Amino acid sequence: MPRFDAQMVLDAISIGQPVEGQDLRGLDLSGLDLGAASLRGSDLRDANLTGTILQEAHLERVTIEGAILKDTDLAGAHVSEVTFKDIDLSTCKLHRITALKTTFIRTVLSNQDLKGANLSGSTLIHSTFRNLDLSDADLQSMKILFCLIERCKFDKANIKETDFGLSRIIECSFNNTDLSHTSFIASRINNTKAINSILNGADLTLLQGDNLDLTGSSYSGIITEKTIIKGLKKQ
Repeated sequence: MPRFDAQMVLDAISIGQPVEGQDLRGLDLSGLDLGAASLRGSDLRDANLTGTILQEAHLERVTIEGAILKDTDLAGAHVSEVTFKDIDLSTCKLHRITALKTTFIRTVLSNQDLKGANLSGSTLIHSTFRNLDLSDADLQSMKILFCLIERCKFDKANIKETDFGLSRIIECSFNNTDLSHTSFIASRINNTKAINSILNGADLTLLQGDNLDLTGSSYSGIITEKTIIKGLKKQ
């Protein structure tokens, strides 16, 4: 079978044919409407996805290193078990995305509406998240390590058993949020609210905090070994 080119990809998708496990390296797919396409397991390294519409597409286990993701529409897409590395996703449309067990390394993401997104089991390392609305998102069992998280909204999200180790959290809100058994080991948290939230069993070992509002929250079994918090509000 010949290697797919851009027209072959478009033709296959137009008749509902999956394009799975294919070598799509370096293809110029910019501006194409590939909505609801099934590209599972395909190799998209160095592909040009500028302005590509991938709404509701199945991108599980694709290889995407080096691809150009600018103004790419990934709304409602399924991108589980994918690695994003050294990339800025801020211009992409990502609302309603499902990214289970996905890895973000040195990734920048800002100014996004991610309400209700599902990122459970995913890993963020040395990444930057700014001005994100993750209200009602499922973020359970994530690893968010060595990250900068600034002005993000996590209200009513499920963040149980997530690890924020060695991350910096600034001006965020975790109101009415389940943070049970979440780890903040050696993290730094500033000007952040977790009002009416559940912090039972959370690990704050070596955490350094300033101006935290935990009004109305429960925190039985919390671990606070060598924790330093200035300006803590609990009532």
